[in-house]
Amino acid sequence: MNQIRITRDPNGNVKFQTVSIDVTENVFFTNLDPQQAHWPTLATNQVGPAPSANSSQCPVPPPQVTNPNPPPATINQKPPYTVTYKCQIPGHQNEQGVINVFAVLAAGTTTLAAATKGTPITKQQVVVGGQSPYTVSNAQFQIKDSNNNVIQSGAGIGPGLQLNATPDNTGVWVTGTPTVSGTYNFTFMVTDHMGGNLQQVQYSMKVA
Repeated sequence: MNQIRITRDPNGNVKFQTVSIDVTENVFFTNLDPQQAHWPTLATNQVGPAPSANSSQCPVPPPQVTNPNPPPATINQKPPYTVTYKCQIPGHQNEQGVINVFAVLAAGTTTLAAATKGTPITKQQVVVGGQSPYTVSNAQFQIKDSNNNVIQSGAGIGPGLQLNATPDNTGVWVTGTPTVSGTYNFTFMVTDHMGGNLQQVQYSMKVA
C-alpha cells in the first residue's frame, strides 16, 4: 500500500504526490494541507484539513480500453498504465494527481532455450514487470556435466553470459555467448525502483 501526500505550496497551489505502485497495491491519502479538506475521486469520503485522519485504503482501477476484436467490448488495460484522478469538491476540479501502475516484479523464463558453446544466444527474459531502474546483485552460478558433477562455479551467471537490466520497465534479460559445455544453473537478486524484490529463483540453460 502506498501513501499519497496532499500538500499546499507557498503560492497556495494544492498538489497530490505522484506515486508508483504495482497492480496488487492500494493507496491511501494523507492530507498535509491545514487549510482545506480534499476528496480525490478514488476515495470514498473527504479527507479533512491536517491534522486529520488518513483516508481508508483506495483501490486503483485500471483504465478500460476497447477490444478491437469482435464483438466490441471494453477490457481492462494491462500494465504499465497511468491513472489520473481529480478532487471532486466543487471548485477544486483543477486539483489532480497521477498514479503510475506497473506489473508485479516476477520471474520470467526459468528454463532457458538450449544453446551451443561459442554461439551467441537469442536474448531471453528472466525477470518481468516492476519499474526500472533495476538493481541486480548476488548472482551465483554452477555448471554441471552430463554426470551431474560440478565443473565450474562462482559469481555471475556463467562464463560468457550476462544479465541486462532494461531502462524501459521491461525487466531483465540474459544475453551473451556461452563458453563452456554443460548445464548452467544460476540465481540472482533483483530490486526494482518501487522496492520490489525477487530472489532465490533457480534458472538453468543447457549448453551443448
